Amino acid sequence: MDAIGAFQNDVEELEQLAATRYENIFRMFIKKDKYFYNILKRVNIDLSTANSTTYTKIKLRGETPWTTLSNKVYGTMDLWWLIYMVNRDKVSNPVDLIPGGTEIMVIRPLFVRDILNEISSDLNPSVP
Repeated sequence: MDAIGAFQNDVEELEQLAATRYENIFRMFIKKDKYFYNILKRVNIDLSTANSTTYTKIKLRGETPWTTLSNKVYGTMDLWWLIYMVNRDKVSNPVDLIPGGTEIMVIRPLFVRDILNEISSDLNPSVP
C-alpha cells in the first residue's frame, strides 16, 4: 500500500468486497500490521435535479432500520448507505431508525449499478 492508501479490493491479502458494500468508498492504511479505513471520505448524492424516473418515494409506516429498507427495496442489506446518502437531510444519523411517517427517496434498482459505477469512477479515476 502506498502513502495515499488503497481500497480493500486492491489489497490481495484481504477479502474482496461486493460492489454494493459501503466500505468500498474508503481507502485503507496499514499501521503495525493492522488495516484501518480512512473514514473521512464522503459521497454526495443529490437527486434534486435528477429525472423522476431515476427514483421513487416511499412513505414509511413505522420506524424502520436502514438495512431493512435496503433489503426490501434492493434484496440486500448492503445498500443501506445508498438510501441514507440520498436522504441524509431527513435523518442526520444513519445509526438511528428512520422515523415512521418519513418520506424517503430511493434510487430505482434499475439505476443502482450505474450509480455505483459512477461512485467507483469518481473514487478511482483512471490514469491517462
